[in-house]
Amino acid sequence: MKLRIIFFLFVSLAFLSSCSLFNKDSFEGKWELKLNGDLTEVFEFDISANNDFSFSKDVFFQGNSYEVTIKGNVTKEGKLLADLFALGQKMGFVEGTLSYDNGTGKWDASYARGNWTAIRK
Repeated sequence: MKLRIIFFLFVSLAFLSSCSLFNKDSFEGKWELKLNGDLTEVFEFDISANNDFSFSKDVFFQGNSYEVTIKGNVTKEGKLLADLFALGQKMGFVEGTLSYDNGTGKWDASYARGNWTAIRK
């Protein structure tokens, strides 16, 4: 019986230590980005193991729908730098700082600008 309990505890510990919940030394994973300012929008995206990301979403702005793409990366120090595309053209940037759990920064898309917040999902 003791052997079974020890085996169960060992397997449980191995499983928990491999979960992304405990891997806090990486930006890799699922995130949520909230834009505020001239445009209020929420994006869900993934940061890769190489700290790159790219995501798109149709947004409604000033009576029109636009496909917005944000593409960039995060440095190992947590600096987020990205280009913001709409209408197939680079329209602006997104920049700021991430910790392993959340982040803040600013965005500018020529005709609209504001701040952003991010949280790890």
